[in-house]
Amino acid sequence: MNSQGSKLKLVMITSNSNNYISDNVNNEGYFYTKLSNLLFDGKNLENTYDNNWFKIDSIPTKIEKVKPKTKINQRYELKEGYPESELTPKVVNCSDFDDNYDEVRGLYTFKYDEVEEGFEDVEFEVNVIEEVDGEFEMKQLQYTPKYNFLDKIQTHPKLLPLKPCKLSNEQSYKIIRDFVKNNINSKYAAITSDYYFCFTVKKKIELYEPRQYQVDINSGYKRRKPKYETRYQRSREVTVFEVAPKPYQSYTIVTPFEGASYEDLLVNIDTYLNDLITKINEPLIECECCKGTGVIIDGNN
Repeated sequence: MNSQGSKLKLVMITSNSNNYISDNVNNEGYFYTKLSNLLFDGKNLENTYDNNWFKIDSIPTKIEKVKPKTKINQRYELKEGYPESELTPKVVNCSDFDDNYDEVRGLYTFKYDEVEEGFEDVEFEVNVIEEVDGEFEMKQLQYTPKYNFLDKIQTHPKLLPLKPCKLSNEQSYKIIRDFVKNNINSKYAAITSDYYFCFTVKKKIELYEPRQYQVDINSGYKRRKPKYETRYQRSREVTVFEVAPKPYQSYTIVTPFEGASYEDLLVNIDTYLNDLITKINEPLIECECCKGTGVIIDGNN
């Protein structure tokens, strides 16, 4: 890093909330950082989800590395269990061992002591590639959005979440489909089509009064006489939501999620999903006054 006189090159992103630093100045895909073993103004850096980027209090004024330990008092000591004598002294200096103790080499163990050498200053230069005027947090993204072509070539990848972005039809469709499946209340709605190419949800609307109908319980047996049983329909179904990732029959094509930034994208996704599931799970009953031509919210649920 400094043995050849070269400076440690660093890039930084600063903001009103957090500052980040890295030695991966060229944003290489395969890179091994050297910063984790250094001290910045006397402190270790704080890790982030990205092994090559670290959180730091401010632009560093001093960087140090620990000097390697120095071996001193190098010697050979007689192993336990062997008698000390004139020919086999307990301790032999390294400079004397090779010439005079070759025949008894197996009786000795090489030993040494280590001394901490302290710290060594590291010469460095910092390039602040962006000063974010506002809040910024470097975190792992839940989704992989698309960005404008110019933003992609003009913006550092770590700063792209600050730019307008958009999800694909397929991503948006999957998000909606998974969310509804995990949050639907089966008492008030049912998923009637659930495929990678289309998705349908129907509301269960309670009838203002049960409707009577007859069922032949012997219809599955050809030799038996018909036997009818009276049953009651207590609810009806009506399509409340249908969507598809691309054109399919009469399904509505999903509108991709987008945002002025990645954070704005997340807010828009959450708002849409919460509004949708509220509509799906809203308890409805037929209006008694108009004999079922309209529906009202069931205030008892």
